[in-house]
Amino acid sequence: MKTDNLEYLHTALLDYYDTHARVLPWRENKDPYRIWVSEIMLQQTQVKTVIPYYERFMNKFPNVEALALAKLDEVMKLWEGLGYYARVKHLHQTAKIIVFELQGQFPSTAQGLMKLNGIGEYTAGAIASIAFEQSVGAVDGNVHRVISRYLGLNIEKETLSKAMMNYLPKQRIGDFNQSLMEIGARICLPVAIPLCDECPLKAHCVAKINELTAEIPQKKLKSKRKIEEKTLVVLHDQFKFVIQKRPSKGLLAGLWEFPLLEGRYTEEALIHHFEKMGYSINKIQKIRDFKHLFTHIEWHIYAYSLKAVLPEIPPLGMIYASEKELNDTYTLSSLFKPYLENPL
Repeated sequence: MKTDNLEYLHTALLDYYDTHARVLPWRENKDPYRIWVSEIMLQQTQVKTVIPYYERFMNKFPNVEALALAKLDEVMKLWEGLGYYARVKHLHQTAKIIVFELQGQFPSTAQGLMKLNGIGEYTAGAIASIAFEQSVGAVDGNVHRVISRYLGLNIEKETLSKAMMNYLPKQRIGDFNQSLMEIGARICLPVAIPLCDECPLKAHCVAKINELTAEIPQKKLKSKRKIEEKTLVVLHDQFKFVIQKRPSKGLLAGLWEFPLLEGRYTEEALIHHFEKMGYSINKIQKIRDFKHLFTHIEWHIYAYSLKAVLPEIPPLGMIYASEKELNDTYTLSSLFKPYLENPL
């Protein structure tokens, strides 16, 4: 990049940040704990969704020590509905490492941060530059799109990450990186015709000048999702639901769920399945089917409500919980929340 274009990039972005940056709760100060939590929450999640979760999380766990001393179930309950639950498990594990192994001190370099659970190259760059003013880039999808269009190049994100050192200013590294994030999130959108007229980089943006915003960056073809059929069973009496905990690894790991069976069951097969486990089924009713999309897998879920006499002692791996306990204590995926809308 030519020197004048580089100087223009620095000046335009920092001026934009000074006058247009959103007021966000994690920007109140340079506390690495607050920045770290926000970056983890913002992974694959929109800012407007994150803000109320972030504020509740900070009220409950105002510092890394409070998070490290909390029970995982308590932390996960506060995360409920935000999705991608591996994030919160890594968050909790890393808080313990910082408090009990690193004497409460965050590593100040991207290399040091990347040694911690759940912190990849982008997140490490964001924390190191914003909290510690380290000269390191933070290339997520938004930043990749802005720089690619500015240069007019279909450059791979990994390649750009390695090259970002060439584009950074000598001062205000964190603000520079955040200005790129701002423009990518609000102006340089992943559409054929973004909001170029509002962009501070428009005068030198190669993609804008040459009408290449539809082609840059080049979109990757999405792989087809694998379809899996499941049968969801809301098993209950007049007071309690039957729930079980998902395995510690895999999709929705460690969350509580209504019994979820592999494959598609008939009503007769369901009654037989649960009567073998000691439940006396009084009523079976078909309820809403739905699809749930993960990155590479698509669940087709067929749902039933079974009212039953529950054995005094739950079968192995299952417990009984009231509707209040499901709302207040046990962490359910949002996938199951619609089935709590109508009280027993």
